[in-house]
Amino acid sequence: MTKQTWKTYGPMYIVLAAILWGIDGVLRRSLYTLAPSIIVFYEHLIGAIIIAPATIIALQKEKVTRKEWLVLLVIAMLSGVAGTLMFTAALVKVNFISISVVFLLQKLQPIFAIAAAVLLLKEKIDRRYIGWAVLAFISAYFVTFKNGQINFATGAGTITAALLALGAAFAWGSSTALSRITVLKLSNTLATGLRFFITVPLALLTVYLLKDSAGLLVIDTSQMVRFIVIALSTGMVALWIYYKGLQHTEVRVATFLELVFPLTGVLIDVFYYHNVLATTQYLAAVVLLFAVYRLSLLNQAVVYTSEVESGFSRGKNIGFPTLNLVIPEKFKFKHGIYAARVWIKGKAVPAALHFGPVPTYNNKKPSLEVFLLDSIPDKELKTVNFEISQYLREIQKFDDPKKLSAQIAEDVARIKALPENVLVAD
Repeated sequence: MTKQTWKTYGPMYIVLAAILWGIDGVLRRSLYTLAPSIIVFYEHLIGAIIIAPATIIALQKEKVTRKEWLVLLVIAMLSGVAGTLMFTAALVKVNFISISVVFLLQKLQPIFAIAAAVLLLKEKIDRRYIGWAVLAFISAYFVTFKNGQINFATGAGTITAALLALGAAFAWGSSTALSRITVLKLSNTLATGLRFFITVPLALLTVYLLKDSAGLLVIDTSQMVRFIVIALSTGMVALWIYYKGLQHTEVRVATFLELVFPLTGVLIDVFYYHNVLATTQYLAAVVLLFAVYRLSLLNQAVVYTSEVESGFSRGKNIGFPTLNLVIPEKFKFKHGIYAARVWIKGKAVPAALHFGPVPTYNNKKPSLEVFLLDSIPDKELKTVNFEISQYLREIQKFDDPKKLSAQIAEDVARIKALPENVLVAD
């Protein structure tokens, strides 16, 4: 039986991770005596130790290219260290005032994420998306700032804080697109593990650069327990969940689903710290949830599950062996040739997909076939998960199989040249 999956589950994982991040502030309150660089170092060190066994197992099964290592290094530098430190430093400059310009400019993070998604992943932005995105952006503003009021009177460090907040928004936003590229090639377990392992030495270097090294040896038992709790909930585990969702959620959608993070923080303010919200914040929260829901429906990274069936081995005879799949229910794509991804053991493999008749062999009945670019089809595969990335061309009839083979070679070259394949290819 074939079915459509992940259309809902991808965004749901993103939302779950965002909720955990919203709770993170409660867990960190007892760490206020530690320097930010010390906190960043220990949370990554503990997380790396916990996920180490799973990471080692994943490394034995998956190949990590040089470009993938480079992308992971950039993510660790931007998101793991730079973004966190810049945002914390910005808050220090304004004395941790929650309705300051720092939080206003941090809300620009989705803009940087969308820009990176368009440039690096060629994601499409249409009018319908823009409408819901603007609504989510505005409602997130009113959720954060009571009656829409921002405190600009935060002292002489306001301008510096603003620049640092912009830097943090850029670091976190661009990292979302880079992370999407990474988890399309690696399992979320391996991506999470390597991200934490790479961040540890970078964070330690930052500790010494900021001259905070004296704080490395003053961690008490309760603080260490708190770091373990963070790793198993709002830290490493939350990132693992986020990467699992990002595998099947476009960046343009994921970045707004992350707005559940500040919404969760506001709800904690109400129910845990018993702070009173303005009516505008309650109304904005409802609007934000609805806008986020509507945006999740626009997610195009839909994964289909299909059974593998026997074929005529024609692809193999012309140098392009394919997996023949049962056409899923509600598969509403037009006939044609597509760039696609096939998920094998938690990893996305680039593929060329044919959907429709095969006129070169006088077959009028539609068929669904995929050619894996970086992998040999496993004869033991019973079912596969796949998603369509991009339409390439219409189906053509060729005079002989050699011309068909030449055209397929051109299609494969186009797919290899797509940004998400070029950035992490050998």
